[in-house]
Amino acid sequence: MTRKKLDQLFQAARAVAAPAASATLAEDVERALRQEPPAASHVPPSLFEELNARFPRLALTALVVLVVGVAVNLALSATDPADLGEGLTQISAPAWLVPGEF
Repeated sequence: MTRKKLDQLFQAARAVAAPAASATLAEDVERALRQEPPAASHVPPSLFEELNARFPRLALTALVVLVVGVAVNLALSATDPADLGEGLTQISAPAWLVPGEF
């Protein structure tokens, strides 16, 4: 922008009348200053709010871990569906839980 155009803009801005303040502006300011700040609520935060304040990314991380676990489980079960059931049987009934084999 050239200096001439800038001077024209400033002259046009000076020619415009400034907006007038409302008649009650001083009273409005005093009223706002006299108002007491809102009382802080003494309701304790919920468990979710407390955890969210302490660990903001914990929920997102847990969700990612769950999604990855489900995806891996689906991928492994798609390769050999019979193996998944056999593995669960071995996990659910280990030899040390069978009575009489101590």
